This record gives sequence, C-alpha cells and structure tokens, in this order.
Amino acid sequence: MHPSPAFPLRGVSVVRLIAALRALGHRVELFELGAGGGALGYIRARARVAKAIRTLSPDVVHVHYGSCGLAVPRTRVPLVTTFVGDDLNGTPDRSGRTTWKSRVGILLSLYAAWRSRRCITVSASLRSRLRSSVLREKTCVIRDGVDPAVFRPLPRADARRRLGLPPDAVLVIFPHDTTQLTKRPWLAEAAVAELQRSLPAAKLWIVNGKAPNEMPWHYAAADVMIVTSRREGGPSSVKEALACGIPVVSVSVGDTELFGEVPNGIRAAADNPTDLGAALRDVLKTPRERRSLLPPGLELREAAQAVVAVYRQASAT
Repeated sequence: MHPSPAFPLRGVSVVRLIAALRALGHRVELFELGAGGGALGYIRARARVAKAIRTLSPDVVHVHYGSCGLAVPRTRVPLVTTFVGDDLNGTPDRSGRTTWKSRVGILLSLYAAWRSRRCITVSASLRSRLRSSVLREKTCVIRDGVDPAVFRPLPRADARRRLGLPPDAVLVIFPHDTTQLTKRPWLAEAAVAELQRSLPAAKLWIVNGKAPNEMPWHYAAADVMIVTSRREGGPSSVKEALACGIPVVSVSVGDTELFGEVPNGIRAAADNPTDLGAALRDVLKTPRERRSLLPPGLELREAAQAVVAVYRQASAT
C-alpha cells in the first residue's frame, strides 16, 4: 500500500504515517512491493525482502494490508501487520456477495495475522473480523489519524471560488472511488434525489482522483458528506471531513465509534434512500459554524505514537 504512478492515491495514509513516525525520531525505510502482482507477485518479492532485512537489520517489519505479508520470508524480526478494510472484509459484487477472489484474500490475511507478532486494525469493527480470539487478543485498534495542519476548517466561499463552484449550490460531497462497487454511488444518488424533493438546490458532488493536499479545499466547499458503503475499514475520509468542520451522514459502517463520539458531527442513517435523504435534510437545516469536529485522540501524531507502542510490544514478546 503505497502511491505509485499507476495508483497515485493508494496508500496515502501510509506515507503520512511514515512522516509522523520520522517526526517522532524513528528511522523508517520503505520497501515497495509494486502494484498489480497479486499473491504470486508478493511471493516472488520474498528474495528482495529477505535481502532488505539482512541489509537494514530492522527492529520491526511492518506490513500494510494483509496479503502483502506473503512477501515477508521467515524471519526472527518481529512482524506487525495492519489490516485496513477489504483485506478482512472482502470485496462485494453488486449483489452484495463477497467475490471469490477476495475470499481467498481474506484467508491470506488471516494467515498473515497468525504469522504476525502483533496486528493493527483501523477500527473495532474490522478487528471483529478476525475469527479467532487468539488473533483478536494480539490486535490493537489504531484508527487512522488526521493531520490538523492539513485538514482544518477553511472558508466555504474561498473554497468555492478556488474550485470554480457556484456559491448558492447545496453540495453533498461523495469523496469515494465510484468504480468500487462497495461504495454504492447509486445509493448516494438516490439519497440526494430524495433530498431534492424539499431542497432542489442540492447536488451530489462526486470527488475522487484529487491530489491529497487539495482535499481540504474540496471538503471546505461542501455542505455535508455522505457515506453509503456496504463495507468499510475506517474510512479516513470521514475523519478528514470532520476535521474540516464538515458534518457527515453515513450508514452504519466502518469506524462506528464515531457515531457516539461526535453526535453533532456524524449522523447515522438506515441503509435506504428515504432515511439517508431525511438525515441529509436534518443536518443541512441545522446552522453551524465551521470548526473542527474531530474527536480527541484522532490526530496523526497520536496514531503514530500508538503504532510505536505496538512496535515495542512486538519487540518485547
């Protein structure tokens, strides 16, 4: 999980975590496995990974995404694996059934968890996907952290001028990849169509493929964010929107702890257009000033400190 020319937005959270770890004074060396090779590609990378381990003599090897653990050969160096979503949830097809390919991926992720000294998941709901109590006991939940220097409230008018957006539109931002069936953009479209019955100016604003550091301006230009995913690990975008002061309407998915932590910032809705549309309408009719809605403990530096604690536990075992 790392940005590449083919997938420039993949693994941005990993890059940010690395920067935060380095800022804490830790040496981090990144080993890129490449994109598109699948399980066989990871296995073929074992010789290169073994050489890197011999050369660098690390204290810990940290794998991001379950099946990537196939690239790590047998080693005495403690292995930590972070699971981020599809690696344990699987990927559904349009009917909601988990694809056979991703079922294999789940099994590979469980194998990676058994091999690991310690594991990390980005939400409690994702940790529950580990089928053994033994695996869950050695797994720590470290939710994606947000850099408040990057994701912060910005004036909506300035953002709309910057992006060339109409000042009077009611924008429901959908910052997800519409090619991923699990995101269910058609449900978001139906929810906004329901909202338009009482608020004709409302529009679904699909945003993806943007430079990560430009996203705060896109959040700032929006009035509310919608999440309609069938399955999620986190997702990071919810925390980013909250840090920018943007309220969120979401089905019950991913980091569901947020619903209780930020009741004035994130609204849960049933998995249907009518309830989602009603929730959007209720959120939009509530006047609010732009201030960060991110709950305590979810800043990037804090996430990095928690990861370091896991490294120490793995090394001490």
